[in-house]
Amino acid sequence: MKISIIGASGSVGSTAAFLIAVRRLADEMVLIDNPRPDAVAFHAWDINTGVTGRDMLVRAGDYPDMADSDIVIIAAGSAKVIHDRKEVLPQNLTIIQDIAKKIKECCPDAVIITASNPVDALNYAMYRCSEFNRSQTIGYTYNDSIRFRMRLGQELGVPSSRVEGTVIGEHGDSQVQLFSSARVDGKPVTFTEALKAKMRRQVSEGQRQRDDFIQKTGRSAAWTTAAGLTEVVQAVAKNAGQVIPCSACLDGEYGCKNFSMSVPVILGREGIKQVLEWEMAPDEQKLLKKSIEVLKPTMKYVEELLHLC
Repeated sequence: MKISIIGASGSVGSTAAFLIAVRRLADEMVLIDNPRPDAVAFHAWDINTGVTGRDMLVRAGDYPDMADSDIVIIAAGSAKVIHDRKEVLPQNLTIIQDIAKKIKECCPDAVIITASNPVDALNYAMYRCSEFNRSQTIGYTYNDSIRFRMRLGQELGVPSSRVEGTVIGEHGDSQVQLFSSARVDGKPVTFTEALKAKMRRQVSEGQRQRDDFIQKTGRSAAWTTAAGLTEVVQAVAKNAGQVIPCSACLDGEYGCKNFSMSVPVILGREGIKQVLEWEMAPDEQKLLKKSIEVLKPTMKYVEELLHLC
């Protein structure tokens, strides 16, 4: 198994590289970050030393070194936003276009996991730019479900290890917390409308807090993202058939075509093995329709820009 990480000197890329190496999810890992070659070379040297005894090679490289990669993680691009992740779409879309060409040249059979924001739009752009099979392109949105489970545990007074729960829709303020998917020790949970409303407010509050941290520190939620990315990589590398919510390019599922948003999927060595269409409560269906409407202009923008290129 060979994994390449583009944007590997940043907080997300370098942290993910370390966790993936610690779990030894590959035999070889290539770290790429052309704007900061010295930083990425140092990370590669340090991580490679840190995993001594795990018989795994971690090295710095350039795009040609991605050749024969099984998985490519994209953590490149601007994360600095003021009000909304879509603010960095024009800049990051240009980066994704260039990366898509490089991946197509060097490792066209790789599973591509995009962690750059706005991830729904950029995952769709990766699919459209590259002409890969849509199963190969995965947008990383797992943080939303991780936070949902954390908040569920806090509100229900149980350890989060006993909690299940999934978030779908936009990776943003209009995301849909599926309370119908919530389980404690595998058993469904009943929620009051007041608690649902409180937890929905926590989403936008959390987004504002995140953006404030980014403005003040220049760092994103690297540890959470790296932990979740490692779970996604493991599900692909181990061909585990695990269900994890990811932004997927849809072809009729949930009534959407030419569109990418977070949905529950089964992951395996080929990437997305299956998009799962779950039954939802009526209020969740309404919220998902609203989330789709929020995403439509972004998908249209991607289509228009790619058409001009």
